Amino acid sequence: MLTTISGILLVGYAIGVLLLCRSVYQTFTLLRAQRELGAGDVPAREWPSLDVVIPVKDEEAHIAACLESILAQDYPGMRIIVVNDRSTDGTAAEIARVQAKHPAVHRIDITSLPEGQYGKPSAVAAAMPELRGEMVAFIDSDFELHPNCLRTLVDHVTTQGLDWVAVMGRPVLSMFWERLLVPMLGAVTYAWYDPRKIADPKWDNAIGSGFIVARQAAYRAIGGHTCVVRAYDEDSAIMRVAKRAGQRIAYVLAPELFALRMYGTLSRTVRGITRTFIGGLKTLPRFLITINGLNFVSLLPIGLAAGLVLAGPFGWEIPYRPWWTGLVVVHLLASMVLAWQVYSRAGTGRRFAFLHPLGAAMLIGICVRAAAELKRGKPITWRGTSY
Repeated sequence: MLTTISGILLVGYAIGVLLLCRSVYQTFTLLRAQRELGAGDVPAREWPSLDVVIPVKDEEAHIAACLESILAQDYPGMRIIVVNDRSTDGTAAEIARVQAKHPAVHRIDITSLPEGQYGKPSAVAAAMPELRGEMVAFIDSDFELHPNCLRTLVDHVTTQGLDWVAVMGRPVLSMFWERLLVPMLGAVTYAWYDPRKIADPKWDNAIGSGFIVARQAAYRAIGGHTCVVRAYDEDSAIMRVAKRAGQRIAYVLAPELFALRMYGTLSRTVRGITRTFIGGLKTLPRFLITINGLNFVSLLPIGLAAGLVLAGPFGWEIPYRPWWTGLVVVHLLASMVLAWQVYSRAGTGRRFAFLHPLGAAMLIGICVRAAAELKRGKPITWRGTSY
């Protein structure tokens, strides 16, 4: 009986390890195939007019640096609209200080949030009547741009015949826990939302980012952010709406074009990832699949290896032990190669790959927490607003 059960488990485990090896190969090809935009020279041309919209709430420490990096762009005729969304710190004063030197920076102040709407999409929607440009860029307030960033992205949209492009830059990871957890969060995101499929109209889904560039005609055709004011993940939601409307969208990596600050402290990292899981996974079955996936990739091989090592001293009988041992070794190697790819791409240092079981265990805990909050319908508080 024990031999039969062990044989069945061995076959199931072998299939899982083979699928993991396939995933490692697919990740390698994804990272090679995913087009990156660099900060090289862009050919001279006549540039379409551009509006830049920056929603901001309680970003006293970072908004000035963000605005200065946008003002330093080499894009002609650019207009900047800052939407100050109910900030309670010194954000408004920081914006005013920049405005004193650069009168071209326009500011919209929002003092209340309409019932049932989410803060960021509601703030961006408030800027819609002020838009004049042929193109529009939506940029989060904790980003800092390379001087050639906007030229490169507008050139990409126009030369590729796109209506929208969502862009992921270089995350600034300064503290231990975000350096450990954020790259694994990215791996989970790309496992659910393959960037190569986002431009494919046959695939219904999409993801967005905190930096999106669009043709204003396409943006207005779907109603702008008014169509996602009740969406928790508004950046991905508006990309899905555009795609389902038949507009051409894309998602690109651009680590040389801009940097984005992440969470910082452990508590902010946990809250931020919890919010991302709820907005990105959305359903309990997806949470369960994610938890099991993290467990299989990073934790199970360690547990099995420990069991094989302890079997001798404790006299445990393990049928097909050589096969189990070989599969566990392959499993451990595949998990390490996958972690090596993830952390190398994130630029955190490859030594974090050796800590991926710890990162997986913490992500599982955060995932359980997020699933419990989703199940209970518990409001999430972010930047002082509960949803």
